[in-house]
Amino acid sequence: MTIHEFIRHRRESLGLSLRNTAGRCGVDPAHLSRVEAGTTPPSETLLARLAEVLELPRDELLLVAGRLPPSLRRIVDQDPHRVAGALTDLAGMLIAEPSDSYGSPLIDGPSARAIEDGFPFEHLSDIAEVESWRKEVWRPVYHTHKWWAQRLGSVFRAAILGCTTPKGTALMDLYSSAVKLPGPVIFDPFMGSGTTVGEAHKLGCTVIGRDINPVAWRAVRTALAPIDRSRLQALFAQLEATVAPEIRALYRSRTPDGEPCEVLYWFWVKQLDCPECQAPVDLFSSRIFAKHAYVKKYPRVQVVCSECGEVFPAQYTDHKVSCPACRHSFDPHSGPAAGANAQCDACGCRFPIAKTARARGEPPRHRLYAKLVLRANGEKDYLRATSEDLSAYQEARARLRFLDAPIPRVTIQPGYNTRQVLNYGYSRWDQFFNDRQLLAISLLAGAIGELPKGPERDALFILLSGVLEFNNLFASYKGEGTGAVRHMFSHHVLKPERTPIEANLWGTSKSSGSFLNLFQSRLLRAVDYKAAPFEIVLDDSGAKKSGRKLFGKSRPMGTSISDAWPPDGLPPGAVYLSCGDSAATDLPDRVVDAVITDPPFYDNVHYSELADFFHVWQQLWFREDEAVDQDTTRHPREVQDTESERFADKLEAVFGECHRVLKDEGLLVFSYHHSREDGWTSVARAVLAAGFRLVQTQPVKAEMSVATPKLAAKSPIDLDVLMVCRKAAADRRPRLAVESALTAATDAAEAKIRRFNRRGRQLSLNDVRVVVYSQALAELCAGRQAEDGLKTFEKALDVCAGISRRLHEAQTREAQPRSGEPSDIGIQASLF
Repeated sequence: MTIHEFIRHRRESLGLSLRNTAGRCGVDPAHLSRVEAGTTPPSETLLARLAEVLELPRDELLLVAGRLPPSLRRIVDQDPHRVAGALTDLAGMLIAEPSDSYGSPLIDGPSARAIEDGFPFEHLSDIAEVESWRKEVWRPVYHTHKWWAQRLGSVFRAAILGCTTPKGTALMDLYSSAVKLPGPVIFDPFMGSGTTVGEAHKLGCTVIGRDINPVAWRAVRTALAPIDRSRLQALFAQLEATVAPEIRALYRSRTPDGEPCEVLYWFWVKQLDCPECQAPVDLFSSRIFAKHAYVKKYPRVQVVCSECGEVFPAQYTDHKVSCPACRHSFDPHSGPAAGANAQCDACGCRFPIAKTARARGEPPRHRLYAKLVLRANGEKDYLRATSEDLSAYQEARARLRFLDAPIPRVTIQPGYNTRQVLNYGYSRWDQFFNDRQLLAISLLAGAIGELPKGPERDALFILLSGVLEFNNLFASYKGEGTGAVRHMFSHHVLKPERTPIEANLWGTSKSSGSFLNLFQSRLLRAVDYKAAPFEIVLDDSGAKKSGRKLFGKSRPMGTSISDAWPPDGLPPGAVYLSCGDSAATDLPDRVVDAVITDPPFYDNVHYSELADFFHVWQQLWFREDEAVDQDTTRHPREVQDTESERFADKLEAVFGECHRVLKDEGLLVFSYHHSREDGWTSVARAVLAAGFRLVQTQPVKAEMSVATPKLAAKSPIDLDVLMVCRKAAADRRPRLAVESALTAATDAAEAKIRRFNRRGRQLSLNDVRVVVYSQALAELCAGRQAEDGLKTFEKALDVCAGISRRLHEAQTREAQPRSGEPSDIGIQASLF
């Protein structure tokens, strides 16, 4: 792309007019027009100004223009030979060419694999930790759409390599090498966001992915499809030229001095009528509605007056403020709502919020009270909502009714993750949006539907579906200093938001969670990653643990997706993705070399109940091209349940199907952790009853430990365990007496904990339990029939809990038993 094309495309993608851009750069619009036309070369001064206006690094813009940035020019002057060599190496890194295969047959025979012995989990965990902080940056292809429990690509790349290479392989060397594995067939029956199938595809494997949830299936199918970047951008430009102005007009307003401005965010508050006096009560828990993410460092906040509704700035430390408009004094930190109750300012009545909302038979009303606008000069300003703003909303409401666009007025079914919204009076999925949001979504969806069919149009539909996560009345304001919109699933539940934020759906250069922003940060980033995938390697140059991108080690991603098992089988490197019950597939017997997956956890997030939020919209958009025709993604065979035996039955059915399609010497590897004993007994029952035996466990860093659900835990789990299983007939280990098995489990768990400790990683008590329980199950099921193995493991749980406590205490004291000496962790043999 030439510099003039680059400047024009970037300006248009940010929604900037040529005249506005020229004015901010201090040049005549006619001059900038000639630059964009390619008839006049830009000066370095203009490039520097454009870099600021177009929000680009100055050096990047200079390089596109064929100019050498001053910082690089100095280095060239000092040592041109080394710079030329480095640029040659860089060019090689950025070309992800298919590489040579690794060795000859990797999986034939009963020999041990690298994941069974010598798996470098402690080193891999350092890389995984780096990835966990910015998963969407390091593996963007799995983050084009929301999914829950998105696992780490680095872990699953290593797991695939560990399953397909022999014991003794230098796995971390192989991890960062150019590897192609054309032989193995890898199957993931719970593909979720697609981590396993994507990593296997990058390695050249033949890939089979299946998920019972159509939202997951659509996202992975779109992510791995061959998307043409130029065509995708052309379709987006078409939307930008046609429907974008219509949508952005919905977010126009005026400043108090009459200046036209764009609204970045509208601020709303839920409102209920007092049960006693019927006066409207705003459900503010605080009159401070906007603050910086680092409020101690940046204490300026925005307050809404409790008397007249004026919006004004204050300091976070202020406990008494005076409104500049009406002189009313109040404490900005308090409001009518406190916990589960609210108090009426008019009569003093205190009432329960949820019960009062439920009695209405519909969700609480919403009142518009403020806005954050973007002025023509690029400055932001918090202002109160005006009567003109209210009229504009009513016009949008009337237009929505006139348009009569397809909207999913689908009933929300009762469930573990939906009961909270049902208790608030919500009954349909469309009630999660206000009428202006519904209008904007409908306009954009209609415009996408008019585009030519193909993977690029599908990708734009999936992008719009993902945008809904940030554009609804369950989203809230995080404030300045970070992404402004807190998406609706930040707590992994459907939590009604009392002070929601309405974002600009199309977006601006200053927006968060908009179609424009996510097109660039999600979709284009994923497409670029697919063209030149990179791996994460540790960067040891600084004091803080960090990573760097290593290109050229994987083939480009993206291929035609098979939608059924071919009569002659899948050709090497093919990808077959399907939607349905993984306990009943169309795969022939013994065709899979390794099953590598991440099953749902017992009694955790019920994916289908949350995914229905997206599905009801996707059904409208994909109905013509799909056999899926239902208003919910809930399925009686979904592997999720609040009752452990039912959960185990469902998981056993899927693992039983994996046993049928897996080759006799193949491996089943799945990631798992749980803090409760019934979580372990349910998974043990499923594994053993399906005809597998757990032969090894490899603990490894899981998702980031600052996630909201983990912050609420007393002893957060920061580890997953890769549970390595073989078919029972292929497990040739001898049966050990219970005491001997638990001694072996204790020694192995202790050694693994020490390996983490030597890398500077201290484990929580629950992490230690994960290591101990999984290792005990591996030792106790050797040589035992399924029922005997399960009963023995269940009886050993109390002992395992004691072992876990003592190992955790020993880690804390840094006084673990020396190798070869008797352990001081007593095994209560009398229990057996």
